[in-house]
Amino acid sequence: MAKILAISSQTVFGPVGLSAAVPALQSQGHEVLALPTIILSHHPGHGKPAGQRTTAALLQDMLNAMQSMGALDNIDAVLTGYFADESQVRVVAETLQKLKPSHILIDPVIGDHGALYVAEAVGEAIRDQLLPLATIITPNLFELLWLSKRADVESAVDVLGIAETLVTSVPGGEDRLETLLFTPTGNHTHSATRLAHVPHGTGDMLAGLYLAHRITQPPATAFAQAMAGLEHVIAASDGLASLQVAKLGTIA
Repeated sequence: MAKILAISSQTVFGPVGLSAAVPALQSQGHEVLALPTIILSHHPGHGKPAGQRTTAALLQDMLNAMQSMGALDNIDAVLTGYFADESQVRVVAETLQKLKPSHILIDPVIGDHGALYVAEAVGEAIRDQLLPLATIITPNLFELLWLSKRADVESAVDVLGIAETLVTSVPGGEDRLETLLFTPTGNHTHSATRLAHVPHGTGDMLAGLYLAHRITQPPATAFAQAMAGLEHVIAASDGLASLQVAKLGTIA
């Protein structure tokens, strides 16, 4: 069992951010310290949420308090996702440089469908401050191309130069979506039928699942196991309002 620090958004209804990634990490028996960058009633895709962001000062205070009590000792891995502003990114980047965990998974949650849904300064901060520290990144196709300023997947992966790059939402032909994993020892592809009514949170869950398996398994095995878990949950969630994270515990 590993100790993992997870930093992202937290929702009350509809698992996205930490609400999707933490159950994925815990499904493999890992201890998770979950630190929210923002707390929301629900994903904005369900309508305007109520909530409040964690200020950078408060984020720093909480990290300092955990450090003082020894809670951040022997952190094996860190996962980051959504950031509400660039000052949060700076705080987390400084923390990562101190902790030096074996695995740093950066899920650059900045946009999709051809557009940013965070301020450009947030995307730039993630690119400039967090990606250089990453051992794994899990962008969707739009995020990969935006961060790299390239127009195709292969050159984008080369430019960013992260040891393990898992790319989601890649068109794979009629009614197909591909998930691609690039590693120094080989590349891997998973193809699935594109479904019309999948709830939000699949990217967050996949990031959690991949890291959960990667801690004990090589990249190819972790990728296969993560995709199997995600497909199981997607099949149970298609057409519903929220991702059925509890189904992770029912995989045969």
